[in-house]
Amino acid sequence: MSAKIIAKHLNIVHLLVLISCLLPFSLASCAGRMDDNITPIVDRDSTPTNPPSEGEGEGEGHDDDSKLMRFEIEFAADAANATIQPAMLKFNKRGWVSIEWDDNSLEALKALPYLDERYYTDGCGNRINYSAAVAVNGRNQYHNEEAGLMSTNVTYAQMKMLIAKGWDMENHSYYHEPTGNYNYGNDRARNVSELDELIYDRIGYRMNGLVVPTNYDGFPSAAKDFGYLFSTSQGTFDDLPPAGNPTYKDVQDFDLAPKDFSSFNRMFYDDWNEMNKAVTAAFAEIITKKNHYFRIASHRVDEQIFGGLMELFEKSGKDNILIIPTREAMEYRIMADLPISYVFQENKLLVEIDASTLPDRFRWRDLSFLVKPVGIITGVKTVSNIDRISFNAETGLVNIFKQVTAWE
Repeated sequence: MSAKIIAKHLNIVHLLVLISCLLPFSLASCAGRMDDNITPIVDRDSTPTNPPSEGEGEGEGHDDDSKLMRFEIEFAADAANATIQPAMLKFNKRGWVSIEWDDNSLEALKALPYLDERYYTDGCGNRINYSAAVAVNGRNQYHNEEAGLMSTNVTYAQMKMLIAKGWDMENHSYYHEPTGNYNYGNDRARNVSELDELIYDRIGYRMNGLVVPTNYDGFPSAAKDFGYLFSTSQGTFDDLPPAGNPTYKDVQDFDLAPKDFSSFNRMFYDDWNEMNKAVTAAFAEIITKKNHYFRIASHRVDEQIFGGLMELFEKSGKDNILIIPTREAMEYRIMADLPISYVFQENKLLVEIDASTLPDRFRWRDLSFLVKPVGIITGVKTVSNIDRISFNAETGLVNIFKQVTAWE
């Protein structure tokens, strides 16, 4: 009989009591044995997709054909009273902020250096630069040239460069308008699906969110029907939550945003003096709350103001706020809800995440775990289908990293 026990977020001591009568061998005899259905830990040379940074757990290899993500935590001694559970937000941060530029705007590239010079950490001493998103279109309304081939826009090559830096590309409709020399009229579904396929064909990237063009209704519903995780607008939500529920606020409670699909508000300003006032006030609020967020967008950027805001984020945020694309925040919550198994054997804990139900388009498959009591971790190793790991023994934080960079 398999010794594998499925128990999501259970205290391990309770787990041991629960399974003690089911195992065909005593707990004392578990040393050196692994479940028949779990890949044994073996020593072998392997190079992770992203090599570990200094202080991170060493990679043990990958099983890219599998949807089972496995890693092992080693404790200083038998730790039957330990508990482990996913953190509410990535890296156990308190909140998040999302920034995006519409219409393939080249202004996003002006903002890039200011994002590159600021960072938060993964809670384990490794710096992660701020990142943002660009809402892209497919073709021009008037001469039908591909937006990604026009020098006045963020090009396909520049999109790939931004993606490599942690940015996201968001669906902004194949044609921006329902009228013009070239258009798909009011066919929202076609605008969404054909742009998704165009971006995949040109740069091999699968999108997972939509920015409503202008204020045309039907786009949030089309994005949800297509399988995306979110849409965003200043005022068009197709009655889908959270949409300012219960009332519109710049800073919102992430618990109010549905996990399967959220139709988000955002602050949008092309006047960066107004943006500065709104964002400064929102950031002063978000650092006092837990699991809250706000989202901002523009067509342009005032470099002096933007640079000042990024400095504010880093200094006042005190490493508690993520500056990430909305997609990354949404995908994390789905990851944290996946079935997770824990098998404890003497001073080692094997953790397995079953990602078989995860949509293939998901890019960020990272997870952060909190282990208590703190100070008992001596090492963490990947077993299968994880790029790399970082951990902080003093706080009990363990991060696993898995990012899709190529889609079939």
